Amino acid sequence: ASLPLGIVGSVVNFLGVIIYQNTLSKWTFRTVLIFATVFGCLASIIDVIIIMRWNIAIGIPDKVFFLLGNAVVENLLGVMWGVASSAMFAKIAPPGMESAVFAYTVGISNYCNMVSSLLGSGIIQWSGMKTIGDDCNFEALPYLIVICQILVPMLVGIPSCFLIPNVLQTEHLIDWDKEGWYEGIPTEGPEISEHDVHVSNDDKDEEADDPRLESHLI
Repeated sequence: ASLPLGIVGSVVNFLGVIIYQNTLSKWTFRTVLIFATVFGCLASIIDVIIIMRWNIAIGIPDKVFFLLGNAVVENLLGVMWGVASSAMFAKIAPPGMESAVFAYTVGISNYCNMVSSLLGSGIIQWSGMKTIGDDCNFEALPYLIVICQILVPMLVGIPSCFLIPNVLQTEHLIDWDKEGWYEGIPTEGPEISEHDVHVSNDDKDEEADDPRLESHLI
């Protein structure tokens, strides 16, 4: 089952990139992230359908329905979130500090994943669910999916998207020239004196006369 799942997932990833490039890339950051949040929350309904056995009632086997949710929906959601968030992080990174911003966001992401896993384990234990042993109990699972994977992400994720400027993905989120950032050098500063310009020109003349330097390196 893992082989078809991987093949379908790879194909969906490829199609997802094409769809994003041709359609979603023309949207604003805020619109894409809100759409991805709503799409991901509603996709959790597939898990509820499998748990409640509604797919069997309409004649769709579990393997097919699981493939639809795990390989198709999750990969499409990953492409939408991954491309949009990566582009946004690249635009908010100050010039010359891209690696620091990337490391910071990866660290925050790992921390959030760890905290969410711990909270999920606590909620499962609090709900009375038993996932091991002979007396397993999954009665609370559909309700937990609706609350934790549909309602909470919508109530938290959608409002947080409004903290992002409503601009196209081709536009700048921050004007670094106005903020005083340009390759780590402020755009506004003390005026350069004529003496400094004269010294700089003398240095260039010395470099041009140096036989050790090739002409295309000057």
